[in-house]
Amino acid sequence: MYQIDSRTDMTIPTTQSRMPVTPTGSASSVRIKDVARRAKVAPSTVSLALSGNGYISDEKRKHILRVANEMNYRPKMAARLLRAHNTGYMGLIINAYIQDAKRNDQQFNDFRPVGWQITSFLEACRNDGLRHQIEVIQPPSEEHKGVSELIEGGMIDGAVISGLVEKDCPLGNMLLDQPQFPWVSLDEPAEYCVLSATDQGVEQAMQYLAALGHQKIAVTFGDVNCLQHAQVKQGYESAVKQFGLKTQAKWVAQFPGAINDALRKIETQWARDVLSSKNRPTAIFCGGIGTAAIVIHTAAKLGIDVPSKLSVIAVGFGVDATSQAIVPTMLERDHKSMMTAALSMLRARLQDRTVEDPIQRFVPNLIHGQSVARVHG
Repeated sequence: MYQIDSRTDMTIPTTQSRMPVTPTGSASSVRIKDVARRAKVAPSTVSLALSGNGYISDEKRKHILRVANEMNYRPKMAARLLRAHNTGYMGLIINAYIQDAKRNDQQFNDFRPVGWQITSFLEACRNDGLRHQIEVIQPPSEEHKGVSELIEGGMIDGAVISGLVEKDCPLGNMLLDQPQFPWVSLDEPAEYCVLSATDQGVEQAMQYLAALGHQKIAVTFGDVNCLQHAQVKQGYESAVKQFGLKTQAKWVAQFPGAINDALRKIETQWARDVLSSKNRPTAIFCGGIGTAAIVIHTAAKLGIDVPSKLSVIAVGFGVDATSQAIVPTMLERDHKSMMTAALSMLRARLQDRTVEDPIQRFVPNLIHGQSVARVHG
C-alpha cells in the first residue's frame, strides 16, 4: 500500500525524546516518526529528506540525515515507496475543457458529467487514507496554459487523469515531456488506463430487451471519435448478430456535434419519423439521457405509452434519470470499481511494481427504471 505520512502529525519533542540515542540500537525499532521527533521536524519532512527530493534546504536535509544515521535508522518499505515521490498527495486531474472543445466545438461549462469521478475519487482516497488534490484544467489563455499546475508545480506524486491525454493537446504534451511522472488514464485509452466496457454493457442491455420479447430495436449515439459512442455502435452491431435482432438503416441514428437546440431539433424529428412509422421499433437504446428524454416525450405526443408500447434504455448517470417524469432505465459506468482500480494501478506504479493488467475494462451496470417492459401481443 502507498503509505503517506501526515504533515500535521508532528509531536513536540519531550525531555525523553531529546535523550541521545546510541547508534547500536535496533534499526527495525526506529521509525520515521522517531527520527522526526529527534530532528524536531514533521514526519513528512523526514520522508522528503530521505527521498533525496522535495523542497527543503540542503542544511535541513543534512541535519535530518545525520540524525537518522545516529539513530541507526534504515528506511524500509516507506522509504522505498517515497524514494522518487515525495509530496504524499494523489491527484485527480480532469481535462474537461480540452475534451469538450476538441470533440464538440464548444466551451465546457457543465461539470455534472465529472461529478461521479470526483465523488468516487474522494471516497476511494478516504477509504485508503490517501491525501489528495483535485484539479480541473482551464482553457488555454493568457492566464492558463491548458496544462496541470499540480504536475508542473510538483505538488502531487501521481495522478488519475480524466479527459484527453493525446499528444496534440497541452496536457498530453506535458505528460510526454515528463515520462517519469506516474499517471493512469480514466476512460481514455493510454498505456495505463481503466476503461468502461460500454460495448459489453450495450450487448447485455440488448440481451435483456430480447429476453423481454423485443426484436425490433433502434439505437442512437454521438460522435464515434468519442470512445463511449463508438462502443455503443459496436455493442449494438454485435448484439444484432448475436440475438438475431431486426433493424433498419433509419433505426440507427448518429447525432454528432455540439449538444444544442439545433441538435435537439434533429433528434426530435428523427424520433417523430421513426415512431410514426407503421413498422416501428418496440425499443430504442439511446446514447444519452437527453436523447432518451426526447424519445419519451415524442412517444407521448404520438400516443405511444412508455413502457407498455415502447421501451427505452439510455447511457448515462442514474442521478440524471431521476429528474425525468418517466425514469429511464440507465446503463451507468461502474464508477466505484473504475476509480478503485485506477488508484490501485497508480499505487503500483508509484511503488515501481509491475502492473500485470495495464488496460482494465469494467462492464457498466444496468440501473432499472420505469421505461422497460415486456412486449405484449
